[in-house]
Amino acid sequence: MDKQKSNNLSILFSEAVQQFLYAKRSQRLSTHTLRDYERTFRKFLDTLPANIPVSEITPNHVRKFMASLNCSKKTLLNTHVGLSSLWSWMVKENLCESNIMKKVDRPRPEVRAILPFSQEEVKKLFLSIERSVVYSRKGKRDSSHRLKDYWRNRAIMLILLDTGIRASELCGLHFVDFIGGTRIRVFGKGSKERILPLSQSTISALADYVEKERIPSNDSGDFIFVTSTGKKLRADDLYHRIIKIGERIGIHSNPHRFRHTFAINFLRNGGDIFILFKQCWSIPVWRC
Repeated sequence: MDKQKSNNLSILFSEAVQQFLYAKRSQRLSTHTLRDYERTFRKFLDTLPANIPVSEITPNHVRKFMASLNCSKKTLLNTHVGLSSLWSWMVKENLCESNIMKKVDRPRPEVRAILPFSQEEVKKLFLSIERSVVYSRKGKRDSSHRLKDYWRNRAIMLILLDTGIRASELCGLHFVDFIGGTRIRVFGKGSKERILPLSQSTISALADYVEKERIPSNDSGDFIFVTSTGKKLRADDLYHRIIKIGERIGIHSNPHRFRHTFAINFLRNGGDIFILFKQCWSIPVWRC
């Protein structure tokens, strides 16, 4: 074994993690993916002896770590995938001799049926974001008021139903991604570009949001969807907001269910399943 390779094999695990993250950032992986990697490695590091070399980590270290996690089966699988990616990279970079993750059984994720929204549920969701429940005030007639973020929530839900894009893709939309005022350019996983058409209802809803509610801010750049303080809307924030909208009326709601609803209705309306798999095209599904 040459001297350089010998030095590589004695590298500390914490140093190897930093090199891996530098490599992935240079590949322009998404912020979400990098954050998941960092979270996984930080938790694993907390269970290891201080300053442990990569060469001293065994499959049993990994098994004990994964057994200690209190999380869903999907999260456990993602943890295994993240560590496997790290070890595969370390083997390629000659930072370790073998991939110990091959000796750690891959968790089996639970398979949950994702039901699309019914048309009645879609109507209830849109009605729930418009006005508050009717309330009484002494000496005045019963009344209600338009809810905060109505125009933004309406535009968001229409885009999700109209295109089937992911929450992170929606939050990453810029004004320059509009093409001819009728289509949007979306960058998905692996920085793959897709051009998707928008229905007239969605185009009008976006125009209403920008005109009536969106707050301009230097911090948000030219991102379309921003918070009430002008910051870029984050995917996890969007996810929780969509859940809360459904909770108010007793409907299980999240961005992925919107995506599933789009896919089902795309096929029901005669869409090509191969086009759907490529996520290159969409058709207007709902009119609200």
